[in-house]
Amino acid sequence: MNLPGDWEDFLNDRLGAATRKTARRTLRAIDDASEYRVTNVTAATLERDLQTLLRFWESQWGAKLAARYHPGLPQAMINNFRNMLRCAFEDDALYLPVLWRDDNPIGVQATLIDRKNRALIGMLNGRDLAVKKPAPGFALHLYSIRWAIQNGFAVYDLQTGDFSYKYDFGGLERRVECLLVSTPSRRNLRDRLESRSLPVVLARAKALHQAGDLEAALRGCRQILAADPAHAEALSLLRQLDAARQSLLPQKLSVAARLHQAGNLAEAEKIYREILDVEPGRFDVRYLLGVICLQQHRYGDAERQVGQAIEINPNIAAAHYNRGLALMKLDRTKDALTSLDECIALEPGHSQALALRTEALKAIGRIPASVA
Repeated sequence: MNLPGDWEDFLNDRLGAATRKTARRTLRAIDDASEYRVTNVTAATLERDLQTLLRFWESQWGAKLAARYHPGLPQAMINNFRNMLRCAFEDDALYLPVLWRDDNPIGVQATLIDRKNRALIGMLNGRDLAVKKPAPGFALHLYSIRWAIQNGFAVYDLQTGDFSYKYDFGGLERRVECLLVSTPSRRNLRDRLESRSLPVVLARAKALHQAGDLEAALRGCRQILAADPAHAEALSLLRQLDAARQSLLPQKLSVAARLHQAGNLAEAEKIYREILDVEPGRFDVRYLLGVICLQQHRYGDAERQVGQAIEINPNIAAAHYNRGLALMKLDRTKDALTSLDECIALEPGHSQALALRTEALKAIGRIPASVA
């Protein structure tokens, strides 16, 4: 919303007749202060006002977000909001009016102040869902817009989303485009968390652990330890996660094998990799991961995985055969011959290896193509 220089101009030019009438009545009730009033955040009321805002927000959105995404998400978001709003207040960049009815708060709105661009930027709001009149959200937007105009702001940014109430205030549509900038390897150039975010990430990792999402919790721990290798709580949580993941390996392997046999290769591969993250020296899992890569025609990955399995246990003929097969597909025929010879040395009657060896010899001209 582009703001005019005068509040009356805003009421008359931007609002419809019915909305304008409601707006005047709502602000008159607040200005009279007989039943409704608005207070603005101070250093003395910051924690109280933030707690009220976040309590209202959680009652409206917490259960929905937990059900749709993850049980730990609402609390993690609340922790982030609290930290961000405290920082904004410290930088004199937070406008946070609280609407009261008698001695009870019924709505709070957190808005960021951008003085350079003369803009107020809506961030977060919460309200008592039982209160319908006056609508706390509508009242606080009116109060904030009037404050913005009186203090020389030119823009009131209602943020993303085409909710109908935004048009009631004369909001203008603007397309928002997002860019994702990444390195070619998709790894960040600076793969470390900012130190002030570590408590938030730790709380999130603990919540994920409690919810049973061990892999996600592990990623959080590793991110913390990459930034602070001596972080005691992260190290303690990592030990707990390692023990829990170790105890689940037999069950995971059974599930992965069933998925593999059923042809669900992507899910099976994911679990094989999770097992190897705990026990990288498992021949059986490394070999089966190589087989999946071979089935998906990812011959380079297949050769690497089966090769690593052979390093763990060089006495399995099938592993040498599959490595030879992958090498043939990569046109590394001489290397393939070496793997096939090792397979046949372990199992002289391995018919597939013998047949593939004949093809390899033909390919390098050591057996004429016309000879069977």
